[in-house]
Amino acid sequence: MTISMDATELRYLTYSRGDICDRTIDTDYLQHDCPLDQTTSNSPTIYHMQDATASLGQFDRLPLETTQNILSNLDLSTLTLLRSISRRMNLLVDSLPAYQKVVTHSPNALRALLSTHAAQHFTANDLHNALRAQDCFLCGHFGAFLYLLECRRCCWQCLTSDEDLLPISQSSAKIMYRFDAQTVARIPMLLSIPGSYGLKQRRLPHLRLKGGVRVALVAYGAARKARVRSQLHDLLSQDYEKLKLETRIALRGPLSQDFMWEMDCMNYDPAGYEAGYGLEPQRFMAAIRFPTLITSTDAVEWGVSCLGCLERAKDGDEERFWNMQYTSEGMVKHLEQCQKAACSWANDRVTELRKR
Repeated sequence: MTISMDATELRYLTYSRGDICDRTIDTDYLQHDCPLDQTTSNSPTIYHMQDATASLGQFDRLPLETTQNILSNLDLSTLTLLRSISRRMNLLVDSLPAYQKVVTHSPNALRALLSTHAAQHFTANDLHNALRAQDCFLCGHFGAFLYLLECRRCCWQCLTSDEDLLPISQSSAKIMYRFDAQTVARIPMLLSIPGSYGLKQRRLPHLRLKGGVRVALVAYGAARKARVRSQLHDLLSQDYEKLKLETRIALRGPLSQDFMWEMDCMNYDPAGYEAGYGLEPQRFMAAIRFPTLITSTDAVEWGVSCLGCLERAKDGDEERFWNMQYTSEGMVKHLEQCQKAACSWANDRVTELRKR
């Protein structure tokens, strides 16, 4: 298979895994409950700022570039509050290149950080760097999700299986690891968004209306590292299971026998249960589907999957091949090595297309 392949040919060999984000934060709820007030994706010009006459105090004495550098170092929560001060400050914040790219290409990621209060830990540059990245920060494969507690890109396989990415309740971590207030403040935290974290067709609308409890969550890996830095090295193997259990109790209450049906945070999901993450719905409370910004074209890609690998999974091979996603460029390189795709019906369609 040659590396030269146009978009039409590539479409016959790939498919979009839109359903892969069903278990993460629901973007429909974010768009409804956390609207952004940006009305245009065009960067404000200096002439627009001059039209806004409200004083910015000491900022008025600084060159525009210096003011932008100062604002770039503020966390997203503070930056959002500053935008509400005046029209002039609103335009000034919107003039930040990183902030403008984020709002234009990944507004739902910004909504998720603001809605969960994780925005207080990260800057617009942090989110912009994650947007421009392509690889999962743990394994190096393409990552189709933003892990909010790190503001970094991760893949589906790491999101569902890596212990360090499991959100645990902040209160249980504080008690178990005997953290002081300063240590807790240094660990990025988010507040869970009540709702259902399962397949969309199984989600129950009334769960959103119940106004469930919001629980402060931190990443297990971050808590574990903080424990080591505190010179408390007696990490026990049962810590993970205990913290996972206490987090589920905090999110739902005492466990019932029929826990999967009773949990407000996730509907019953046989596939997830069998794969091992049905018991850890809190994993998906800290993640959202996330595009990657191709800087050369200023376009975004959400990732595609290989039809050959899908057939491979149906033949009984490992599920991880089916869950792998790629950018268009990464997919072309993958197809050169995917033997299943080379002999699949999709490749026959590509051959016919080239003959025409």
